[in-house]
Amino acid sequence: MTHTFRGEQRPGQSSIRSSGGLPVLDETYHHLVIADSTTADRLSILATTGVPVPGVTVSSWGAAICKHVDAVRRPDQILYWDITSEFSSDVDERQSSFNPRTDPQAWIPVYETKFERLQENVTKDAAGTAVANSAGQPFENGIIRARFIPIWEFFQFEADTVTDQDVIDRNEVVNSVTFQGRAAKTLLCNVMSSVIGYYYGERRRLTKYSLRYNVATWQHKRLDVGTVYLSAGEHLPYLDKSGNVMLGALNGSGEKVTPGTAPSVLTFDMYTSVAFAAFLRT
Repeated sequence: MTHTFRGEQRPGQSSIRSSGGLPVLDETYHHLVIADSTTADRLSILATTGVPVPGVTVSSWGAAICKHVDAVRRPDQILYWDITSEFSSDVDERQSSFNPRTDPQAWIPVYETKFERLQENVTKDAAGTAVANSAGQPFENGIIRARFIPIWEFFQFEADTVTDQDVIDRNEVVNSVTFQGRAAKTLLCNVMSSVIGYYYGERRRLTKYSLRYNVATWQHKRLDVGTVYLSAGEHLPYLDKSGNVMLGALNGSGEKVTPGTAPSVLTFDMYTSVAFAAFLRT
């Protein structure tokens, strides 16, 4: 014989509460299982077909997932087991929508602002003056400047069709165009975690992102200096008046600059540029 699942009973409970600013739906269901013997194994009662499975079974309304199941044997009817199942839509992460009936994949994330210290090699000081000696000759390595930059961290619900490769391709990339008022290549996107699971009754992906803002862009910058320069397409040694090879300033096209003039600054892309609007909701 096998245990008999008699379906949902009359008692029931449903409530909506707030958790971290997010509406959470809690539901309680009651079912009945009739055991095939008085010595039935307790685990077999919970494994009876029809009994909700924690982390798998979705509620009848479709917004909550089973979190806990209790099986209690009736003292006066020892073949009868009362099953109590608790369902919840709680996912622990904040989102801006306060309507549990809307699609979580359309919710605009709530972000947290943090700061971290960034050290970078710069070719100009805070006033925009080129880093050079009193004769206008640039220092080869510029100067190291430390400053705090803002970081925004947030979670975003996405379709489970978003693949791991899609997530990988979103990590360590910069914005190709202006995004949220920030100029191109000033925002660095990192994927902190990405989990596929059942959220709000559906199989979805929950991804945590961070955006680091560097007003000076995330490009590598170098002073355009060298011991040779271009003249009519030919490489010639950069000489001082005594005929000694020197490190001289260039204009960004390989040509000499006027003595005492600061060299151009060359920029190099360190990260792939992508359109953030293609995957981040704002």
